[in-house]
Amino acid sequence: MDIFTERINEILRNEAIKQSELASSIGIARQCITDYKSGKSFPTIQTLCSLCHALDVSADYLLGLEDDFGARTATTAAPMAESMTAEERKLLEQYRQLPEQLKKLVRQQLDIYTTPSELLPKNTKKV
Repeated sequence: MDIFTERINEILRNEAIKQSELASSIGIARQCITDYKSGKSFPTIQTLCSLCHALDVSADYLLGLEDDFGARTATTAAPMAESMTAEERKLLEQYRQLPEQLKKLVRQQLDIYTTPSELLPKNTKKV
């Protein structure tokens, strides 16, 4: 299964989005979504853009060019995976199970914790 197929399936499952609802919202047949989910076909660029808007994700994410955090992905994930601790792998798996709205909240919190304290407003305390 390719990354696009995996990501479409993951988003629809995690967000509990019905194929028929997604298809209707972007003006395509439900069978097209079924084909995307199974890897039988891939969307046109115009449909990809519509999917991205409807699912609130980037095309780079759907195509596997960036990870859940918006960072560009390497051509192979093996070197990074090898250097991750078991705790880091567990956190990543937990993050991947979250719906998109919660992923955004997690990213916002990480931004707060990784912002140098001199850049934070005076009344904000870093933990």
